[in-house]
Amino acid sequence: MGSTAVFVRSLLVALLWCAALSRAVADPVLVFYPEAPDPYRQAFDQIMTGIAHTAGGPVHRRMVTAATERRQIQRWLDEANPGDAVVLLGRPTDALSEVSQDRLGGRRVFVGGVNALPGQLPWPGVSLIAEPALYLQTLRELLPSVRRVIAFHHARDPEWAPRATRAAADLGLRVEPVAVTDAASAVRQIAGALKALDPETTALWFAANTLDLDRELIFPWVLEQTWDRKIAAFSETAAHAKRGFLFALYPDYEAVGAELGRRIGRGAAGDGGGLTLTRAVRFALNGRTARRLGVALGDDLIRRAQPLYPQP
Repeated sequence: MGSTAVFVRSLLVALLWCAALSRAVADPVLVFYPEAPDPYRQAFDQIMTGIAHTAGGPVHRRMVTAATERRQIQRWLDEANPGDAVVLLGRPTDALSEVSQDRLGGRRVFVGGVNALPGQLPWPGVSLIAEPALYLQTLRELLPSVRRVIAFHHARDPEWAPRATRAAADLGLRVEPVAVTDAASAVRQIAGALKALDPETTALWFAANTLDLDRELIFPWVLEQTWDRKIAAFSETAAHAKRGFLFALYPDYEAVGAELGRRIGRGAAGDGGGLTLTRAVRFALNGRTARRLGVALGDDLIRRAQPLYPQP
């Protein structure tokens, strides 16, 4: 009996040692990210911290500034081993545009820190856009009486609408996507939706790049309409919840980085898929709006809200 216990302990120690050794010798990750002011800089830092926690190898950061020459970027790539994964953070007009495609050839390349949909970028990675199902699950939990959601999205993101529609069908809800192209079309479409809307059964969902078409006009007007008529409205921006929307889901940047790091650690660049939407989100809730809409603010809901507005 004693010898068996000793053998089991020895085996566990050996397995743990092998796991640690595997992590220690994992290929490094070379991250390119653009110079940016806060809060974008903080977001990039948090994403890279998350990558470091899960990728399995050391993370080498390379900030691309307006003064960074292409030769310097090529030098960074040449200094790295061919097996090192390369992560490109930021929009293609930033770090992505400075990296020569021929130098990336054959490398495992991933993208992150972008508000993009699957198919919009040529590399795999993790987007900052959240899975639509997460919004609908949250809405259903808060207001189970809502059965219809009018979802406004930018016309340049047509891939978003079918994802939201499928997610709603799985939850027994109905999403009606509405594409907008500019501030004028957004106001026109929203006004049309408000005319025949039943606040008891219908909510408004504002995807990325809709309310921002005219921040000074659209959001205050929508907020006034939804508050006066007790209509639930939600978006992907925590500031909207702070100002009066029922809730918002927004990226947990470090956790998004951890998602990306796990994809890198699995090996091949594609690992069976392209760009994926994140499931790493935080939940912002407006308690005053929730009470106005009849939402019961239980202890669990209050603990989950990060943050809860107005501040207690």
